[in-house]
Amino acid sequence: MSAQLKALWDFLEPLHHEIFGLAFTLVAALLLWSFRSRVRLIYGRANNSLNHVSLPNPEDENSHNHIEVYVEKFFVQNSGRRTATNVEFILSAFPTDVSVWEPREVSYKPVEKGNCLIAIPQIAPGELVIIDCVYLNMRAARITSVKCAEALGKEVNFGTFRRFPGWFNFTAVALMLLGVAFVAQTFFSLMNGPSP
Repeated sequence: MSAQLKALWDFLEPLHHEIFGLAFTLVAALLLWSFRSRVRLIYGRANNSLNHVSLPNPEDENSHNHIEVYVEKFFVQNSGRRTATNVEFILSAFPTDVSVWEPREVSYKPVEKGNCLIAIPQIAPGELVIIDCVYLNMRAARITSVKCAEALGKEVNFGTFRRFPGWFNFTAVALMLLGVAFVAQTFFSLMNGPSP
């Protein structure tokens, strides 16, 4: 097989410069395409709470109206390097109240089967959008889909973490590096045997 390839390569000898040029162009185009700036939408649930509120009944003073208040926080983030436009966040049910942080121009529309469409005109690269939903006497909706003109959203697990000051993070990294260096030093001294 290699003899046939060598014969073919020798046959194409007058075109070697053109073949190298074409290969370079294709590799450069592939690299530019793979590292292009693009939109990456991630979404998920941040936290929730369930509360029961008892209100006096105006018609009967001896009875109370019980209201279940369910609050859920969703997030959408553009983790890419281009602005996401015409973002659509769709919930399976319309909440009693919904708000988006940071405040921006947003529209809320009921769509087929009682779904709630939250339309966000754009999300900048790295921007996090938080959607707070309140449900009265009903449980929260699920996220049906998240998409924009450029990409589909991907669901991720969201966890809240405590932020530590910079000096703490620097100290932790320094101690980890020193620990790795100590393990390497110990390993090499064991490999070389005891010193005389």
